[in-house]
This record gives sequence, C-alpha cells and structure tokens, in this order.
Amino acid sequence: MNSFFQSASKLVFGNRPSLNTFIQTRNKMKTHKAAAKRFIKTGTGYKRKQAGRNHGNGNFSSNTLRHLDSFVSVTDKGGHLKKLKRYLEC
Repeated sequence: MNSFFQSASKLVFGNRPSLNTFIQTRNKMKTHKAAAKRFIKTGTGYKRKQAGRNHGNGNFSSNTLRHLDSFVSVTDKGGHLKKLKRYLEC
C-alpha cells in the first residue's frame, strides 16, 4: 500500500528530492567549555584529575589523599574518548 502512494506521488509531483534531503547543512560543533576545563591534552591522549577529593575525606590517610591529587589518563572504555574528542577538538 505504501509503494502505491510513493509511485502515485512520483507520478504527480515528479522525481524531485524532498525538502529535507535538499536543505541539509553541517555546522561545526563548538568547544564544550566545561569539558575543556576538566581535560588536558597530552602527547598520547587526554588526562583528567582523580575523582573523590572534594569533600568527605577527613579520615583518609595522607597516602590516599596524595593518590587522589594526581592525574589519570582517560581510557577508551565504552567509547568515551571518541565522544570527548568531539567536544574538545573544535
């Protein structure tokens, strides 16, 4: 039934492309500033601060707090790196 309507519309209106496919533009994405402030680009990828240091760590040992002060590299687990590149490299 659907092919009947498609062939009838082609017969009446001709074989022109629809308006949606005709006016299709691609815009360059803008840099996501919140992500740009959280991640630092290195020679081999990206790095970020270790999570869990902001509050609630009063009884943590000094070794644990020193570990939480460090940077860690961003892994490609779950495809997050591809999404991150899209937001940062604009």
